[in-house]
Amino acid sequence: MGSNSKHINRVYLLCWVVYCCSYFGRYNFSAAIADIVNQGLYTKTQMGIVGTVFFVVYGSGQLINGILGDRFSPYKMIFFGTFVSSIANFCMCYAPNLTWLCIVWGVNGFAQSMLWAPIIYIVSNTMQGNSLKNAEAGLAATMPAGTLSAYAVTAFVIRAGSWKTVFMIAAAVLMAISLIWGVHALCLGKEKRAIVPLHRQSETNESKKSFFRVAAASGFVFMILPVVLHAMLKDGVMSWVPTMIMELFQVTPSFSTMLTIVLPVLNFFGAVVVTLIYNRGKLSEARIACLFFAFALLPLTALLFIRHYTPLVSVLLLSMITSAMCGINHIFLTLIPVCFAREGRAATMAGVIDCVAYAGSAISTYGFGKISESFGWSKLIGFWVGFAAVALLFCLLLIKKWESYRRMGS
Repeated sequence: MGSNSKHINRVYLLCWVVYCCSYFGRYNFSAAIADIVNQGLYTKTQMGIVGTVFFVVYGSGQLINGILGDRFSPYKMIFFGTFVSSIANFCMCYAPNLTWLCIVWGVNGFAQSMLWAPIIYIVSNTMQGNSLKNAEAGLAATMPAGTLSAYAVTAFVIRAGSWKTVFMIAAAVLMAISLIWGVHALCLGKEKRAIVPLHRQSETNESKKSFFRVAAASGFVFMILPVVLHAMLKDGVMSWVPTMIMELFQVTPSFSTMLTIVLPVLNFFGAVVVTLIYNRGKLSEARIACLFFAFALLPLTALLFIRHYTPLVSVLLLSMITSAMCGINHIFLTLIPVCFAREGRAATMAGVIDCVAYAGSAISTYGFGKISESFGWSKLIGFWVGFAAVALLFCLLLIKKWESYRRMGS
């Protein structure tokens, strides 16, 4: 039993490293946009199209791979996803035009969509109690850690060389982690030892509920808009902050990217605070989401006067917004999907919710670039305020239904 526990912890650590590295092979594009636009290679709208293709394919892939994640080997899916993502990052350096950029980055989107749902499956089916809570909190750290590495490396590389080197480094990192995962999880892991399904008893044909019954009982319809809007604010803001700072304050691309490093550093605290509140057991996931959307409205409103601030103050306000969104992201993409493990729907719900989230990310990556290009950054910030207010309203509507569903499983 002790040996199996050690094995599970080792596999979990590998899951953490894999997902952290996946952000490096994803947000490196966002961090490189400022330099690409500054060099006159493509416009903001064109870069927004590439980012949108990624998120559309990634979101669609989450839906597909979420369903597959409850049926096929999570180990093989994770290996294949990291391997293909590595190849796609390498090919970005040699894409000759916008069409090929979209195709290659779209392939990367599907490859990366093969990671989250299988990881949720592994965690929710091998851990419980405090171990599960600690694992959930640990997964929340993958986003800021991976994003921080992407922005830090990009800022350094762009200052010393070319944006293409950023994709080369990401390709090397992802290739290394795919091979490490393959050796340890595929060859040595022996899936039957690595996954001891704690919830398999509820996955029989008699007790396993359909997705639609689960969605109706949990109030999923009220989650859709908050999930979409939080993703728009999280990924849209993260994608365009370096460019926004560069254009509003007339600084260099490397300086704006370096300044943006503060975002992922502070983003981690959003997930930490959510975990601390959640572990106290007094507030449901829906109520915590309400608190964080309400909090985000404060810096969003202050940001309407961005032209009166210094670059550092502006980035700090933006980091408060993205920190709140990262906390909400942890609620919707980790804490909530794990609740469906008892009905054998953890990976499916993780995939569906992630798919919905990245529909918002796809809209924001192109839409925010287009709005800023046509109307300016101030108008765009006004949209952000409205998005947070609408999301807060729907989270308030979600509370009653979600808490009733949670009581059914307690």
